[in-house]
Amino acid sequence: MIQCNFPFIEYEESNKKDNYISWGLQHGESYADAIRELADIRKELMLSKNPDIKNHLDQMAHEQLENTRTFAPLICEELVAIAKASNLSIAEIVILNNYTDFRDLTLPEEGCSTIHVQKGESIVSGQTWDMHKSAKNYVCLIKTPKTNDQTESLVFSLVGCVGMMGYNTDRCLVGVNNINTVNAKAGVIWPVLVRQLLLEKTLSGMENSLMNAPVTSGHNYILSSPEGGRHCEVTPTDRETVLSLDKGEDGEIFHTNHCLGPKVKLHEDTSSLSSTTHLRFDSLQNKSPKVDSYESLNDLLKDHENYPKSICSHFESGAQDPSFTCGGGIAEITNGNRTHFWRGCEEHDDNYVGYDFELVDGTFKRTK
Repeated sequence: MIQCNFPFIEYEESNKKDNYISWGLQHGESYADAIRELADIRKELMLSKNPDIKNHLDQMAHEQLENTRTFAPLICEELVAIAKASNLSIAEIVILNNYTDFRDLTLPEEGCSTIHVQKGESIVSGQTWDMHKSAKNYVCLIKTPKTNDQTESLVFSLVGCVGMMGYNTDRCLVGVNNINTVNAKAGVIWPVLVRQLLLEKTLSGMENSLMNAPVTSGHNYILSSPEGGRHCEVTPTDRETVLSLDKGEDGEIFHTNHCLGPKVKLHEDTSSLSSTTHLRFDSLQNKSPKVDSYESLNDLLKDHENYPKSICSHFESGAQDPSFTCGGGIAEITNGNRTHFWRGCEEHDDNYVGYDFELVDGTFKRTK
């Protein structure tokens, strides 16, 4: 199995019309072997959950691709270019990016804990990223440059994937955690949606774009900016802002992997509920009131109380319900300029990697 060692992929600055294609080719060519290996792993995991869709993968992938092309054509070009450069079919690259959302498919190993905290003038926000443990080798961080139609951003991702969470120079953070619902249908590939939301410059812009997106399946999105924070549960048929803090309010809002909204909860697939979600939620409920700084948020998201079913999760019980923290990211939305992304676990891994940045004069400067 290839070990990518959490590469920092800096897309080259360009204001050409084809810059997204250039970025996709750069990404795909640089990590072609790892991307193909990860695509095989994710396809195998997906079919082990739902073997009945094996003969329908091309059709389902193209439906999702066309919905995505309509919603976010430029980022879709980047995705197609990654496939071309890594010698993958469209179906394979869609599966790599969107495998949790394939129709009628639920994968409880997709966990994650998301949190937004406001105390006085300070706003901090972030999340863990919990996946099947096999994904940890392929985690990467992408820096997209400022262009005529794109703000600069840092994007936590997997090689071959356009993005899973991120933070831009307008101080807008987007994160995602999985909720299991039964009403999936072909829609936008969710990593493309994450990248599209990072083009927004305000909390209201992110929320409006999200609530009008034709999604494929259920997710909770954390949206943070100097205006405040939101947790939005979004499915193809229902969407709710389930938790919110406006500018000037003090408090903590957090989410794990069970539905909180009454409308969305009607569609929840409780048989696929993550076995760690309530323990992590309770830990966040107990500990988040003590978060009053960037450092204390970092400590919380790397907490090991109730190990292995801790906020930094190390839980594996075979293929049915692994929920393994492969990394995460945090940011000082206000009252500071720092942001931090990591791969692995400082306490339990010997190959932990972390990156630190400061937002200086409208650009992210790496400090570590």
